[in-house]
Amino acid sequence: METENRIKVYNVIILDKSGSMSSIAKQAIDGVNETIASIKHNQEKHPERDNRITLVAFCGCEIRKIYEQAPVGEVRPITSADYRPCCMTPLYDAIGNTITSVHHMMEGDSNAIASVTIITDGYENDSKEFSHTAIKSLIEAYKSEGWLFAYIGADHDVEAVAFRLSIDNHLAFDKTQEGTHTMFSRLQDNWSDYVDEVAPIMASEELDADKKKEVLRKRSRNFFNM
Repeated sequence: METENRIKVYNVIILDKSGSMSSIAKQAIDGVNETIASIKHNQEKHPERDNRITLVAFCGCEIRKIYEQAPVGEVRPITSADYRPCCMTPLYDAIGNTITSVHHMMEGDSNAIASVTIITDGYENDSKEFSHTAIKSLIEAYKSEGWLFAYIGADHDVEAVAFRLSIDNHLAFDKTQEGTHTMFSRLQDNWSDYVDEVAPIMASEELDADKKKEVLRKRSRNFFNM
């Protein structure tokens, strides 16, 4: 089956690597690698899909694209060389730069699925390109197209930040080894359930593009309640 005839799944992970993440750096690396393995497993079960991974780690020094729309089969586990926490939290810049880039790459993929997961342990404190208003507007625009957004956080008011960003799905986790492991496990389980439900709908020839977007909008609002 040719790639252009398959349902493309854009898996986007935006991971905070500010200094306060140092205490769970190993757990964050392990969790990301387990998530990659879970996506690979889903791809093996469903070769009719085309899973792509964008993985961005950000701090005040850099917004680093470790992977950018890489076919999941080409993605390798990350190491401490890829993820070294330091300095500040330019959350809005990381979100804005990443999702606008992915949106540009998705142009022409009418049956694509986009899933964006943001993981951070603190508030925005260092963005220079994107404001809160700009990020909220982008998220609302992409949600209208059926994108799924999930905001996962520790050590701050996760629900309040998600609400201010117009993100429906939020999850708070304990910044411990056990808490981080539990969070990533839940993320993987919910992602698998979500994609397995919506991918066949996107592949349907009986629904038009508007109806498919409507289904995605409805399902993406209840990601952690599936």
